[in-house]
Amino acid sequence: MVFLRTIFIVALFIISFSKAQVLVKPGEITYLEVKYSDTIIAGEPQNIEFKATDAFGNSSNNLGLSDKIKVVSNGLILDKLEIYPTEIKNGVFTLKVNGRKVGDYSIQFLLNEKPIIIKVQPTNALTPTLRFKVINNRADFVIITSPDTFLPGYPYTVKASFYDKEGNPIITKYHLNQSFVITANGNSKEVNINDFIGETYEYQIIPYLTKEFSIEVIDKSTNKKVASKVVQPEKQEIGKIDIEMPLDIEVGKPFKIKLKAYDTKGKLIKVYDKIGRDVILKTSGSGDLIPNKVPKEAFSDGVAEVDVIYTKSETISIYPEIEGSSKPVEAEKPQKEIKQEKKQEVKETPKSKEKTSIKLKFPSEVGTIGRLVELSTTEKGVSLKVIFSKRDLDYEIKKYEKEITINNKTVGKIVFFEEPDHNVKIDVLVDTKQYNVKYQLLPKNSVEVEIEEK
Repeated sequence: MVFLRTIFIVALFIISFSKAQVLVKPGEITYLEVKYSDTIIAGEPQNIEFKATDAFGNSSNNLGLSDKIKVVSNGLILDKLEIYPTEIKNGVFTLKVNGRKVGDYSIQFLLNEKPIIIKVQPTNALTPTLRFKVINNRADFVIITSPDTFLPGYPYTVKASFYDKEGNPIITKYHLNQSFVITANGNSKEVNINDFIGETYEYQIIPYLTKEFSIEVIDKSTNKKVASKVVQPEKQEIGKIDIEMPLDIEVGKPFKIKLKAYDTKGKLIKVYDKIGRDVILKTSGSGDLIPNKVPKEAFSDGVAEVDVIYTKSETISIYPEIEGSSKPVEAEKPQKEIKQEKKQEVKETPKSKEKTSIKLKFPSEVGTIGRLVELSTTEKGVSLKVIFSKRDLDYEIKKYEKEITINNKTVGKIVFFEEPDHNVKIDVLVDTKQYNVKYQLLPKNSVEVEIEEK
């Protein structure tokens, strides 16, 4: 009897021990757990690790169940489109994801043609689709989109557009820190990719050239030229020269003649001093015009002003001829009556006119002033432009305003500021019906503006 009891206990122990060794297999994959960045930089692949689990959170590889997981995307580059159970180790597998073109993309995982629910860590948010945003990479090449030609003396826009190695325009920039040096017309400008919005940077220059110039872009990080372009000058042929004369002219007394040189399209030839010829002044009268020749060097921005006298009292026309040219020049021929010299008369001494002057001095460190030109005159004032022949872009010219006063009375104000081409615009804001505005370029990098009562 004892023997039988012993056998029963042993048998019971063996049966109990055998039950403890039963393997419970995980169920079919129900969830994919993932922690990932939803931003992909174009051309830089991202390795993403997924953990596959069944409905109860057990790691699963679907061994013996469905044969594979299908991976579907709407434009991303994936290293695999099907995942087999043998590729899933302890429920874990990786997927390499890449994108080349900027845009919004997604990935779905299908099991038996049904989407697997994805748990996105750390929030455990459930989604059938994994979403991505592809953004541009760093600037890799540049296209200079500036015009192929320029008109000498007129504003020219320098344009450079930046793209990454995949050809995407550089629009998103928070992850970038790149600087480039743009050289145009001999002047260099450093630009950081974050200094402007969009892929294109542009600014203006005024080239007073009669020959081609180059635009170059250098990547500061590598010191390599990434783009270049040669820009050709537009040819201007002399179309006409206008002559302006005063209303009242007397024999033997100097009077001022203003000449303006235009091309065949009606544009001022602002580099006439470089491409033009001397102008001979002809008259319809029998007297002499002294001097009767205006050298081309007298022209500035297409305009020349000269003082002349005429020797006979008569009505005359003055018209120009280009020295050494057989081709006639179109010109207005204003007729003026040259009056006899007036006899001295006793007149009341006119009341002296009130005036003031303002001098603006630019430090030599900023650059060297090449010329001072008038942009426009309206009833509200006169606009001038200081054009530098040399300019150090390390120095910025701050905006400046100052009231214009005559005898403690405020009559207007003067404002100057740096323009995008790094030259300086001066606005003299006064009522030009009541005041004359005169200006001149002085030595030592200075500009003088004089305001006088009419």
